[in-house]
Amino acid sequence: MADKHRFKFDETKFKPKQREAALALVEYEFSPKGQRRTKQEIADELGITRKTLHNWDTRDDNFINYKNYLASDFMDSKMAFVYSKLIESIDRNSVRAMELYMKRIGDLADKQEVTFKQDGDGLSADERRAELMKRLQGAQESDN
Repeated sequence: MADKHRFKFDETKFKPKQREAALALVEYEFSPKGQRRTKQEIADELGITRKTLHNWDTRDDNFINYKNYLASDFMDSKMAFVYSKLIESIDRNSVRAMELYMKRIGDLADKQEVTFKQDGDGLSADERRAELMKRLQGAQESDN
């Protein structure tokens, strides 16, 4: 769940309809373009003017921070999906996915960048993977 303190908003300062407006705007941003309501439709449903909605969305820091909190909370709910796709990529021998995973668990954080030439290096995917593992083990041994 997203951290409320990171976004610094005060729910006691919300104007009427701001909570609903923030949620509607987050839904707007995450909806496919052909399937989303217009901002005018959102304003009409909330009983406010389009200009009021726009001003909240562009000038009211408390509202903007709350909206960003809601968006972050939504993104947090997708974490398991993202990790499953990362594992699928690793299973397909993606060196980049392996590198991302190693960075994620802290074993490759700011230690070195691993690159392989795609043209003419003559290495198969298995050979590249073995080379990466050898380099990672060497980096770990030098840290100990």
